[in-house]
Amino acid sequence: AGLNVKWIQKLAAERSPEIRADYIRHISQYPANYLVFLDEVSKDDRTYARLWGRSRVGTRVEHHAPFVHKRRFSMVAVLGLDEGIVAAKVVEGSFVRESFMNYLCDDVLLMSTPYPGPWSVLVM
Repeated sequence: AGLNVKWIQKLAAERSPEIRADYIRHISQYPANYLVFLDEVSKDDRTYARLWGRSRVGTRVEHHAPFVHKRRFSMVAVLGLDEGIVAAKVVEGSFVRESFMNYLCDDVLLMSTPYPGPWSVLVM
């Protein structure tokens, strides 16, 4: 019937085209070089586990992988236009309020400039 198995792309049910358009209208008031973007990512032993596999017809696909968290690392980074990553920090475990605030004060605020100016608007 022309169908095949594909990985489902998960989209947040809460997405709203109106809210996205409002965000674009709001953020577009700033010149691109004023903006720096902050994002966090984490990795543990299960991050890159396979979700798909191949096997002979009638047999299961098995992959032995850890089911428990061992070590987790979290990274937070700020990206600036034409500069790439301008401030990054990696911690073992997860960021807590204190470590995140230290990162903001010790790294991010030191490289930012007063508004209006380059790197003066932090988008989180």
